[in-house]
Amino acid sequence: MRRTLTLFVALLTFGGLAFAQVADDTFVWIKFGNVNTLDPEGVYDTASGAVAENIYETLLGYVGDSITELRGLLATDWTISDDGLTYTFNLREGVQFHSGNPFTCADVEYSIERILVMHDSQSGVWFQSEALLGTGSNANDDESITWAMIDNSVECLDDFTVQFNLPQIDPAFLVKLIYTNASIVDSAWAMANGEWDGTEATWREWVGRDPRGGYLHDQMSGTGPYRLVSWDGTDVAAEAFDGYWGEQPAIRNVLIQVVDEEASRLLALQNGDADRISVNSWGVVESQVRGLAGVTVHESDSWAATVVGAIHLNQAVSVEDNEANVGCGDWGCGIPSNFFSDVNVRRAFAYSFDQQEFIEQLYIGKGNTLTMALPPSFLGYDPSVPIYGYDPEAAEEAFRAAFDGELWEKGFTITLSYNTGNTTRQTIVEILKANIEDLNPNFRVNGRGIQWSDFLTDRNNNLLPVSIVGWAPDYADPDNYMWTFYHSAGYYGRRLNFDDAEIDRLLQDARSTTDPAERASYYSAVAHRAYDLVPTIAYPQQSPFMVTRSNLQGVYRNPMLSGQFLWADISK
Repeated sequence: MRRTLTLFVALLTFGGLAFAQVADDTFVWIKFGNVNTLDPEGVYDTASGAVAENIYETLLGYVGDSITELRGLLATDWTISDDGLTYTFNLREGVQFHSGNPFTCADVEYSIERILVMHDSQSGVWFQSEALLGTGSNANDDESITWAMIDNSVECLDDFTVQFNLPQIDPAFLVKLIYTNASIVDSAWAMANGEWDGTEATWREWVGRDPRGGYLHDQMSGTGPYRLVSWDGTDVAAEAFDGYWGEQPAIRNVLIQVVDEEASRLLALQNGDADRISVNSWGVVESQVRGLAGVTVHESDSWAATVVGAIHLNQAVSVEDNEANVGCGDWGCGIPSNFFSDVNVRRAFAYSFDQQEFIEQLYIGKGNTLTMALPPSFLGYDPSVPIYGYDPEAAEEAFRAAFDGELWEKGFTITLSYNTGNTTRQTIVEILKANIEDLNPNFRVNGRGIQWSDFLTDRNNNLLPVSIVGWAPDYADPDNYMWTFYHSAGYYGRRLNFDDAEIDRLLQDARSTTDPAERASYYSAVAHRAYDLVPTIAYPQQSPFMVTRSNLQGVYRNPMLSGQFLWADISK
């Protein structure tokens, strides 16, 4: 372990921009965006997921770039009862964890029960909890949850047979089990290192606990083809696991380094010192990447864009001890807590964002506007819903009408944060700043770049008046977008302090039918109402691409994977 880590440290040094060529058995990905946690319970961002999905394994996985064809990983096969409520999996024998411990059904039972028990408010466990417990809340927020419910949801029939018991039909259950938070952790190793002991006696003590305070936050023992060497809070090093049950990967060493400055990432790519880099936009691809010797821009007409980005407007932001975001917490020198509670303010911001300029400036025309927070390739997308376009006269009219004219008279100062290194989101801030400040000399919009982990912390603590973030799907169903963005209990909806009874009812109705036409009609109605209420502004999608060195083989794109492909599938 020490020898491998030393190799990685010598490989790339960014302080003085000194590089060394990447070895044939090593994959180096230079990107922006810090890992938030390595604990599967808390993994709910792509930076963390891109690591966890290669070191841990779930019962099932996707086949290559398909999001509909499934393969067995820790399960070899499975059956579903006639009533759709019981799923039984036969488990793979002869598998060992990175610690050397053997894998059995007890690890599956522990891993799933652990996320249902902990279910901290910032995690993605809500859709697992909905499937297995019938509620998207944890036991602190929903008193109906009992230990018996959790214990009964997943049961070992023997050492290599596990059964899941659902309270209601869930046609998406299999693909929900592929999401990273359903990864199987080494139960004996976890308990020995201070994690939940897996018993009824202590489960209440662990409800809602922040995984970033636990041992699994920065330590990993999975069954995947790679094992963790180190994570220093920023960069990640991993190496092939010699005891892996499957085929040994061609890539033996993996290094993920976080470099916020895009110019440095581009230099590393050009010099052959990175196998893959994160590039923010087609504008950069066409002006600085296309045509570089030894570099491939991966793109395909068959690649549907599945990430939906949005400008989220918080209707009740915290103003206490939050000067960095809301100034003095009042008009003129800041904004009040309820700044975005007036629909006129939300509409004014929507009219101030020039979507066409954004597409041309950043995507070089390789993008499309969205009528709603749902990819056009998904059931329920309605192209007839209007889209807010740049209209300074309409923006001024809305600002003048807000708060009975008080906003226009007194002005405001607001800070819009974005994660450092993400030039896409930085450009959105710059467009809003220029267009809003041009309307009234008393309007001040400040941009602030912060680390991804700090951005998540501020957002989750209700400190950001505006959060500009994207959503990569957890499972391939429109519910994963529509509930997330628009329902008052959705992952983003509740962070916006947004609550509309009609939208909530429509989304619940969409969950209560399997008829595609009915579901589509509900989602269309939600989108039209969301246009009127503007809880969030979906910004344009760009056509997907990846940038790698040309000698990297086996590259594909599965939109359900945080890293888009698995390290074990590539070679040089």
